[in-house]
Amino acid sequence: MNTSFISRRIGSFILAVSMGLIAGCQGRAAIPADAMLTQSGCGGLSYTASRAGNVFVLDTDTDEKVFEGHVNNGDQLVVDPGDDRIVLAGNNAPHNIGLKNSHNYEIYFTPQ
Repeated sequence: MNTSFISRRIGSFILAVSMGLIAGCQGRAAIPADAMLTQSGCGGLSYTASRAGNVFVLDTDTDEKVFEGHVNNGDQLVVDPGDDRIVLAGNNAPHNIGLKNSHNYEIYFTPQ
């Protein structure tokens, strides 16, 4: 076997393992250990921040973090799986993982 072929195969393997580790960090492990669970359930959820901090939305069915954002005191976060929408302080918040109405979600909060 040619050494460049072996090098490419080893490189591909290392890349695949690295991507798996990165993907694994997108779920529950990507939410700070001291984050407080504020809401959980299937369907629409909302949370109004009592002070500034960060919010996280976790899809517990797939163990994927679907959203992370900063909130100020009084900001409301709305998770609307039926319309595949997350709204933060009245604005649509971008998320790259589609929400599913049948999945369970959790909202976490960490104060600043």
